[in-house]
Amino acid sequence: MAMSERAQRMVDGGPDYYQESFLYKDIQSSIATELDNVDATNEEIRKQLRILTATWGLKYWEEKLKIPTNEADSYDIRRSRVLSKWRGFGQFSAALIESVAEAFSGGDVNVTVDIPKGSIIVKFVGKYGVPPNLDDLKAVIDNIVHAHLGVEYEFSFLTWDQTDALNLTWDQMDALNLTWDEFETYKP
Repeated sequence: MAMSERAQRMVDGGPDYYQESFLYKDIQSSIATELDNVDATNEEIRKQLRILTATWGLKYWEEKLKIPTNEADSYDIRRSRVLSKWRGFGQFSAALIESVAEAFSGGDVNVTVDIPKGSIIVKFVGKYGVPPNLDDLKAVIDNIVHAHLGVEYEFSFLTWDQTDALNLTWDQMDALNLTWDEFETYKP
């Protein structure tokens, strides 16, 4: 059986008279295996301490931030909820709403706050279409903004002018093999 690189370094670091001992090599190999397991466990735990890499640790983030856990949702959706709630701490501002909305959409967002009119407009400009977890985003934003302000959401879709600018024939568009909903959010 071949020794791992770590085990070989451990054997090489021992006294010369142990270099040919099978018992010594087996002991060092066993220790190296256990150290590799400890390293792997530590790395896995470090991943759970970061929102963007957490998997099984998301439930602890959700619990801490008082977010209902729905394990049927994808890790990406659950991470976006946690990240937006994490970013949502602090005083209300357009930058705060942008940061939260960008965590959900994965693209750029422009926020316009018009206090005299009592409205906030959240416009998704970085990605076409409606974010898949819009209801979650609305719930988080409702917890951030003042109760007297209304929030409107605007979404970007592929326009006819943009479609014309693609200079595609009907056959080329058909070859993209996109549904209408996919085509509306298509970015070349």
